[in-house]
Amino acid sequence: MRKRFPAMILALALCIGLAVPVQAAAVSDTAGQNLTRIEQKIYKALEDAILAVTAGNETSTEVDIPIMRQDATWTAQELGLSKIDNDNVEDPLNNVIGKSMDKVFRCLKANHPFEMFWVSNNYNWSWWQKHTDSEVWLTSLTCSIDVIKTYQGGSSTTVDPAKIAQAKSVVKTAESIVAANAGKSNYEKLAAYRDEICARNTYNNDANNALLKDEYAYGDPWQLIYIFDDDPSTNALCEGYAKAFKYLCDLSDFDGDVTCYIAEGYGGDERHMWNVVRMEDGKFYLADITYSDNSQIGKDSVFMVNAFGNEERYVVSAGSRQYTYTYLEDQEGMFTDGFLPISSTPYTPSTNPPTPAPQFTDLPDWCGEEAQWAADNGIAKGTGDGKFSPGTDCTHQQILTFLWRAEGEPAATAKAPVTVAADYAGAVNWAYEEGMIDHSFDPQAPCTRADAVTYIWQALGSRKAEAVSSFTDMSADADCAGAVAWAVEHEVTNGFANGDGTFSFRPSQVCTRGQIACFLYRAYV
Repeated sequence: MRKRFPAMILALALCIGLAVPVQAAAVSDTAGQNLTRIEQKIYKALEDAILAVTAGNETSTEVDIPIMRQDATWTAQELGLSKIDNDNVEDPLNNVIGKSMDKVFRCLKANHPFEMFWVSNNYNWSWWQKHTDSEVWLTSLTCSIDVIKTYQGGSSTTVDPAKIAQAKSVVKTAESIVAANAGKSNYEKLAAYRDEICARNTYNNDANNALLKDEYAYGDPWQLIYIFDDDPSTNALCEGYAKAFKYLCDLSDFDGDVTCYIAEGYGGDERHMWNVVRMEDGKFYLADITYSDNSQIGKDSVFMVNAFGNEERYVVSAGSRQYTYTYLEDQEGMFTDGFLPISSTPYTPSTNPPTPAPQFTDLPDWCGEEAQWAADNGIAKGTGDGKFSPGTDCTHQQILTFLWRAEGEPAATAKAPVTVAADYAGAVNWAYEEGMIDHSFDPQAPCTRADAVTYIWQALGSRKAEAVSSFTDMSADADCAGAVAWAVEHEVTNGFANGDGTFSFRPSQVCTRGQIACFLYRAYV
């Protein structure tokens, strides 16, 4: 049975800023750390389509989601039904899918501020299902995102490549801003980006006034373009300020681990979008670029500052004034278990020097760049005395820990039914919750190359490759065949040359530290 359902996300509004919780454990750099397996598949398929459109390689936004029964099955009880039949299943099933689509779309918007400049706030899906009396499962799912009229091609789900190419010209402007500030400290870069954005934009009061009368009146998603287009007649609301700031941060190289997030909620009683920045000291600070452009507030009052509060509501004090920020409920769980944290102490650049990543003396050419990337990003530490030990074999718990860190250290609510040391518990619990391991898991057993690639494949959605691998030592019906085929297709592994023009994968060989660094680098960079 097939059904098609459109959905709409409300257009953003006004200006103001907010703060966040005190501190959170295991915060991901990207939104979506709590997506379910089917949500991860929807996310990846739509993400691929969005990136292809923005790159000028695709014009259609419609994608078929590859799903299996275990990905999308619900019981009658989960749908609030006593018994499933054709007459009662559509509405509750659509409600479940709709909530998942909402989560996915919010995460995509948070992670891809530039790439979604052509995206409308409308998206659609259609599905086929089968069911018994007690459970229902999807057999197919197709999703699409509507294109804003300015960028549409022949339909609401196709783009005009010429207009996409024209809009992409702002990339050069943004890159030039980043390049001009490359030699500055972390804080100096952020302050320069704030000042540049404020100098390029005048808050769009006309659009704001229209929103006060009708929350659907302003739906132009790509205000970010307006910040960088050098056209004084195109101006943005808070959405443009916040997304432009994140875009510049995403293009930048910082000293240490610095990440900029987009947050949505209310400034006082009005809708708002702002930024939260995790600095090299590991703490999180409010950065409200919109309010920084208000001469009555002062650009430093709500920029890289601390806040006080709990859960989703926080207050920033600036002299005699106080600014209250409240997250939207759907912001909970996007990057961590709760809401993004904000430090209760202000950021002080001079007292927060970055901790340099270790530099290794034992890295061969085949994994040098990859191992250093793993160290720079906190994925794999050295083994002491300036060594990475690329030839050292890895256990399952070590491989899962490297992968867990690459995923942003997502928190798990489940506890794996195995005993592991505290250093590995977060990763093993996450893997168990994701269905990657079960009660038979041996954390200290040597981890083979086949196991390592399978773990990465599962973490990234278990997507099916278009063709089987041609390795001489891999059978088409091997347990790891799907994972290895995907890894070859995505250039995660090249295998070993046999000397006669063929290649082998060596699936039973224990994976070394250097090899897992290469696998992860190719999968995540």
